[in-house]
This record gives sequence, C-alpha cells and structure tokens, in this order.
Amino acid sequence: MPIYYVKPDSDNQFPEKDTMPVLEPADGLRAVNIPTKSVRYFLIYWWMYAFKGDDSQELKAPGNLPPLDNDYLQELISQQKKQIDQQTADIQSLQKANKDLRSSNELTQQGLMEAVDYLSSQLATTSVPTDTGSAATSSAAPASSAASES
Repeated sequence: MPIYYVKPDSDNQFPEKDTMPVLEPADGLRAVNIPTKSVRYFLIYWWMYAFKGDDSQELKAPGNLPPLDNDYLQELISQQKKQIDQQTADIQSLQKANKDLRSSNELTQQGLMEAVDYLSSQLATTSVPTDTGSAATSSAAPASSAASES
C-alpha cells in the first residue's frame, strides 16, 4: 500500500488543494495510506477526501466520491465483469440467432424456388390442352365472321 504525503489544510480536515501529493516525507506533510488499486483515482481527486481523524493515515470519501478501500473497488470491478460477461453472452446468443435466421431464410428461399419450379411444371402441362382449344376457337371465329359477311 503506497504512502503519499499531503499538506493538510488549516483545519487539518482535508489535504490542501494547492499542493500536490508526493511520495517523499517532508515537514508539514501528512502521510496517507492509499490502496494500490486506488492510487490513480486518489491522484485525480486527492483534495476532496477528508482525513478520518486528526492522526489518521486514512482518508474518507465525501458523498459524491467512492471510498478508496479495496473492497469497494473490487466490488466495482466484479460488477463490471458481470456486465461484460452478460453482454458477451447476449452478443453470442444474437450471433447464433442471426446464423439460425440466415439458415432458415436460405431453406425458405430454396423451398420457394422448388415450389415455383413445381407450379411452373404443373402450369405448363395443364396449359398445353388449353392452347389447342384456344387455337381451334380462334380458327372458328374467322369462319363464322366470314359467313356473316356474305
């Protein structure tokens, strides 16, 4: 656990905002223990954390910032891991569903093409006699029209 040294404010309640935390002890600086996982967060918001007591080397978080202890950060990491795992599972499920839909679509298209081919072949065989009948009708029509003209 790294130890940083900060200059306390005049009330000895918060680190002095105008001076940065340092790693070396010096006169007028107060030691604070920062969990290794919290160092980066501490270095961003160090002046906002209050000392837990007059001689304490620990800091307490204000209401709008998370505590610097390992348990809190570990819980945050665990929650984010759960979210990532769930999102990964959702993505994999959606990818599988998409693959299944594509396969189903291909089968449907193949079935439709077979149905079109079958119906086309049925239509061709039933339309042959109709074509002959219509040819006879069309040849008879001119004869009757010719007879009516004379």
